[in-house]
Amino acid sequence: MKHEIGTLAPAGLGLSPAHETMSSRVARRLWNGRSIRWQLLATFLLINLAAGIAAAVTVIYNAQRATEIEIAASMEVAERFVRGSIGHLVQAGDRPPAIENLLQISNLRHVRIQVFDNDGDLLSSLPAATSTDESEEESEVPHWFSALIKVEDLRREVPIVSGNQRLGTVLLVGEASDEVAEVWQDVTDLAIVAIILNLTVIGALYLALGRVLHPLTDVSRGLCDLEEGHFRGHLARPKVRELQQIVDRFNALADHLAAAKADNARINRRLVTIQDDERRQVAMELHDELGPCVFGIRSKITSLKRLAGSLPGEAAEKIRKRVDELGEITEKIRAMNRDLLRRLRPMALGNAPLADVIAGLLADFERHGAPCSFSLETGRLARSYGDCIDLTAYRCIQEGITNAIQHGQADYVEVRLLEETRPVGNGFVPIASAQLLCMIRDNGRGIAPGTPAGFGLTGIEERVRAIGGSFSITNPLEGGTLLDISLPLEEQRQFATGSNQQARGGI
Repeated sequence: MKHEIGTLAPAGLGLSPAHETMSSRVARRLWNGRSIRWQLLATFLLINLAAGIAAAVTVIYNAQRATEIEIAASMEVAERFVRGSIGHLVQAGDRPPAIENLLQISNLRHVRIQVFDNDGDLLSSLPAATSTDESEEESEVPHWFSALIKVEDLRREVPIVSGNQRLGTVLLVGEASDEVAEVWQDVTDLAIVAIILNLTVIGALYLALGRVLHPLTDVSRGLCDLEEGHFRGHLARPKVRELQQIVDRFNALADHLAAAKADNARINRRLVTIQDDERRQVAMELHDELGPCVFGIRSKITSLKRLAGSLPGEAAEKIRKRVDELGEITEKIRAMNRDLLRRLRPMALGNAPLADVIAGLLADFERHGAPCSFSLETGRLARSYGDCIDLTAYRCIQEGITNAIQHGQADYVEVRLLEETRPVGNGFVPIASAQLLCMIRDNGRGIAPGTPAGFGLTGIEERVRAIGGSFSITNPLEGGTLLDISLPLEEQRQFATGSNQQARGGI
């Protein structure tokens, strides 16, 4: 049974472009049209981004709470210190001018202590001045980060009273800038570490995914080869277990398609061979049956002419006229028979080398007054490639020259016929195949765009395709028409060997 093998075209799935929504288009462009590696890396980045946002919110929330607790504790310690210092000052009986020496403490953090007299004049401040390093560190904190960890200002006033006399006031102000600077430094360090770590992980994932998903790229290229009709290549089995099953199924599919294609090719060649055998049989019958009959008619006409000479003048003239008409009809039948024999099967095929048969074909065109000159180039050719290939090459050259003369109005036709080995198949397993190349080039007016192929070229193309060959007709840049045909020889030899084995087996 003949297998139906067509071009493997990708089927469109989903909505048509006319019914595709805007969201579908955006999703297709931003996500669906991307590679698996890109999608996995993008997913990893999105997860990291979400984790980074959650971590930032947590850090800011915890920093705000910690800052509030730290400042409250610092204010409590500072207030105790101030009240203790005031108690010592009152017990010592010092006078107001000594108030400015009230504060004697160092490394005070998160709190600013200021001493004012009763007139509101600032007498002393602790810390007295911010160090250069601390001021630079605090100035590096962005305003937006400070706004995120902003805590409410804490202010406390402690009066300085000696007896019933108020000497001044100590103002305690909570300051979160140094704590915010510490948090910003920690967040910056963590962010740098996270970025370096993420970049390292992304690079490792990129390389790992490329290595793991590389077999899928091979499968994609292999499917393209299947679409083009190349079924001989096998993909290398990957190390990933899941991908091994995909590659195994792909190779099995390629084998089945190759077997089906080979079956179709054998069936097509068998059909062509049967047609050629029928043509050869008809040609033999025309030659063996009709030829002698035409010869007999010509002999009888000659005899009638002699008999007409013995008759009276008027009767002889009438008979001679009719005999001449019979002779003309007989010559037409003889010419038609010879033309049919040449069309059905050139008698020289199989009896003379293929190169000589083609040279004889060009000589026939010249002998019949073809209005052009010919050149023939034959490379390394076997004596014969079998009836199927020989007859196909003969018909292709015959039809190409006929079209160049009748339709192309060419005055020069170049014919090349040679055997050549060409790489075929897919890019994974290059295969060398012997082919018979046939090229017919002319300097005519070429083929006008949109011109449908005639019956002759269509029949030749169908015959070439049926035996697994390639057929193309183009207009070269230098003008004219180029008919390029390639006929596979290895498959034909295998077919001929199989046919011989079947014949010996009694099939």
